Amino acid sequence: MTGIAIELSLQQLLERLQNCGECPHIEAKESKSTLGSSVLETISAFSNEPDLGGGYLVLGLRKNEQSFSNTRYSIVGVENPDKIQCELATIAGNAFNIQLRPQIKVESVDGRSLVVAFIAESFCREKPVFIKKYGEEKGAFRRIGSSDQRCTSEDLDLLYQLRRQRPYETEAFPEVSWEDIAPDAVADYRRLRALIDPAAAELAFDDRELLISLGHARRVGRDVVPTVGGLLLFGSKAALRKTMPMAARIDYILVEGTEWVKSPLARYHSMEYREALVTVITRLHAQIMSDLPIRFQLKTGDLQRSDVPSIPRDVIREALANALMHRDYRIEQAVQVIRYSNRIEFHNPGYSLKPFDELGLSGSLTRNPKIAAVFHDLKFAETKGTGITTMKRLMDEAGLSTPPLIETDRDRNKFNLLLLPHHLLDEINLRWLSQFHPLKLSEADMRALVLAREVGVITNQDYRQINGTHTLAASNALRHLRDLGILTMKGSGSETYYQPVPQIMAQSGATPYISTSLEEFPPYTNPLHKGLDAIPKGFPDLSDDLKNRIIQLKKRSPRDEVEEIIISLCSLGSLQPIQIGKILDRDAQYLRINFLSEMVKAGKLAYLYPDKPAHPQQAYRVPGVGDNGSAIGLPRKLSR
Repeated sequence: MTGIAIELSLQQLLERLQNCGECPHIEAKESKSTLGSSVLETISAFSNEPDLGGGYLVLGLRKNEQSFSNTRYSIVGVENPDKIQCELATIAGNAFNIQLRPQIKVESVDGRSLVVAFIAESFCREKPVFIKKYGEEKGAFRRIGSSDQRCTSEDLDLLYQLRRQRPYETEAFPEVSWEDIAPDAVADYRRLRALIDPAAAELAFDDRELLISLGHARRVGRDVVPTVGGLLLFGSKAALRKTMPMAARIDYILVEGTEWVKSPLARYHSMEYREALVTVITRLHAQIMSDLPIRFQLKTGDLQRSDVPSIPRDVIREALANALMHRDYRIEQAVQVIRYSNRIEFHNPGYSLKPFDELGLSGSLTRNPKIAAVFHDLKFAETKGTGITTMKRLMDEAGLSTPPLIETDRDRNKFNLLLLPHHLLDEINLRWLSQFHPLKLSEADMRALVLAREVGVITNQDYRQINGTHTLAASNALRHLRDLGILTMKGSGSETYYQPVPQIMAQSGATPYISTSLEEFPPYTNPLHKGLDAIPKGFPDLSDDLKNRIIQLKKRSPRDEVEEIIISLCSLGSLQPIQIGKILDRDAQYLRINFLSEMVKAGKLAYLYPDKPAHPQQAYRVPGVGDNGSAIGLPRKLSR
């Protein structure tokens, strides 16, 4: 993984930090005059964490107290950037058990220097990377979420296993023998394979040679021993219960209503499956299909209507196969298939090895390539890398415009897939949405609101999938719905999610996509724009025209429209970035980088303290207006 170039600009890094805080890929530290020992831990963590690809270290940022500012970080800069980058390169080359070569850049923001370093993930054969003076047991770290965690013995075992580059499915349990293989499962494989390719070469082998040819058994002396993959695919129920009591289990859960109920006495029914994958996938698929609602269809030219499942058979098959062949079998946790009254969800341990934005594109990355090969041979799954694409296509062909919704969480090592058997903007949901007409919601916001109501929560990933947009646009849109009083925000950083206000959820019922009486739910009215409350005390009154322009300003309004409003405000008095940000409902750091600094260069704005661009109380004014230096818009204690 070494040699990856720095692909994120400083502006992108700062935007992500200000919007989401630190994350698995980005660490911010003050390091104003010296690096500090924690930098060593971060370098080790970025180098070691499997499949992370490395991470960015940004030096010269101070984390703000939540009550201190509406931005997460302040730019304090490093005092001697040449010294800091030299020190960073030296410790990377000498302080670890192997030489590391981070890519280091020095950039300037508002007159302050920041040092940005990209630490690439090391090759498997080089891990674990540890701090030499502490030794391997105490000096190796992993990147878990936004933190650096000292490696446990299990973490070190994992890194050494990856170092051998032997997938877990090819390992063998010491207590497992050929007697743990179920003959019926091997017979099922032969029968299914013959239906697809009667001339398949492996069908001529005996059972032992068959599994060896598939890579699911190996010779140990005179014996043939099944691997972990062989046991999962062909193992007996007793062997699976003995060796992998939870990893080999699938729970099929039927829930009455739309919400998960934690009480074991509540409204759900669960069926437990623990048997060879070759046999269980067919049985479970049939069971799921029998429980799905049926809709009636009459095609043009047909004399009789036909019964079709609410979700196509092949979509369910692909979703089930995806959960079973891509899961992390090292984790003793069952796969769950949960059927609610308005959706079906597939949950499996094991985050996607492909980046979230590449899911659905051609190409496949799987933890269990040999298990996946058997699934492909038996047509349980589409050819490599096309499963998500196939599901999307089949849903669209069935007239279901909502794509499969995917949640992959690397920190929690999980993958969830959600399927909705109806449109988000069908006639019934559009009737329900009509009460929000005064808010002038966009079509994308309507989809987000319906999804949040039906599922109970919506994340940035969800919004991007149903609306085909990017991370920052989704964050802005969800915060806009929060500011309108429709959604509430929970969590922080990469753990942020949004829930509908209780007033909306109270109307969800058992099947939220079946409309309730609109009379029971009074329409929303547009609340007072919060930006107008942020006008500093003593600032001149805004004209009605300027107030309306601020209220009507959208997150994606044209640049010239935003600049005109900023100029109108600063012509009345000098304002700091944080004040302008509150008035316009935008991040102050984003405004400074993308608007204010550029407007100063263009002569549209001027600094209140032109001789000290990095002045801690810097404000912006319109040239030729208020040149006496009075800071009309500043709080009294900041005036000069």
